[in-house]
Amino acid sequence: MTDLNPDESFIDTNKLIFGIGQVQKITGVSGRQLRYWESQKYIAPIDQEKGVSRQYSLHTLFLIFHINRFIKKGFTLQAAVDHARQFDAQIPALRQFLRSQLKGVETGPNRTLLDLGYLNAEHAQRVYGVIDKTGETSFEIKDVK
Repeated sequence: MTDLNPDESFIDTNKLIFGIGQVQKITGVSGRQLRYWESQKYIAPIDQEKGVSRQYSLHTLFLIFHINRFIKKGFTLQAAVDHARQFDAQIPALRQFLRSQLKGVETGPNRTLLDLGYLNAEHAQRVYGVIDKTGETSFEIKDVK
């Protein structure tokens, strides 16, 4: 199992910047839609000099992706933005949980195990998140020997 050190920093996502063309390819959202969403203050490009093409942070890229995902599910634009923002607000808690609880990852031919640490203070059992080869997820609790 690959051990993870929670004290090590992940990639500085603030330095990941995407041009408008890249955002269009990644998300499937047209430049026209992106500019409209900007005019409505749903998203914002990175501040830049006049005449330079629009650029977006990774955070904004994810927001665009989720707005588009909710629109495809049949939500109105405003409802999609609201849902995407709610989802976005949950990400820091999820990130904090993973940083503190993810102890290691074991990848095998049929499944991947995410070691989430001990079940309780007795340290008699460990909890694993499981992703099988079809992408289905579940949990397993294993006795520590």
